[in-house]
Amino acid sequence: MAYMGSIMGGAAGGFQPVTRYDPVLAELLREAIVGPASFHEMAAMVRYAESRGLGAIRFRFDDGAALTDPMHPLHIAFLETLRDPALASAFADLGEIEPWRERALSLRLPSDMLGPRPSRKALRRAMQAAGTSCEVRVALCVAARLRFGDEAEWLGREAQALYELGLFTQARARLAASVAGGGEAIAIG
Repeated sequence: MAYMGSIMGGAAGGFQPVTRYDPVLAELLREAIVGPASFHEMAAMVRYAESRGLGAIRFRFDDGAALTDPMHPLHIAFLETLRDPALASAFADLGEIEPWRERALSLRLPSDMLGPRPSRKALRRAMQAAGTSCEVRVALCVAARLRFGDEAEWLGREAQALYELGLFTQARARLAASVAGGGEAIAIG
């Protein structure tokens, strides 16, 4: 939704609900393709659909369904994302993604290692711990954003980890969202 936020005139990732129903936007959001560049937007799309009364969004994987491969660098972050309570909404038709949400809720993921309600400090320590892989750092950033919102700090940390993974497009998008949220325009790398 960050990319749509700029088109719609709202802040990145933060939409201004409008009371009137927009049939063009409703049709545009009727189906969402989930892939490595878009999975992190799923909950924001659902919340936006709820705020505008647009109806359910059908989610489906892109043709490759790369995120379902445990070897994909964003697989763990994808599973953390699927834990977002917004995806249990009637406005989210997960379809073929539903079994992956069920799996995400039943598996032990990196955020679970920190206890049931990890603090900001605990999340920071885990991200900065020696030996923490980039994949786990991205997943912990997702967990931090679920718990504390899209704060610039988590987006900036995620941008750095994505850059280190070689996912430059995603890294630039998170950095842009961080800056839009008041974060520092830093050089990643």
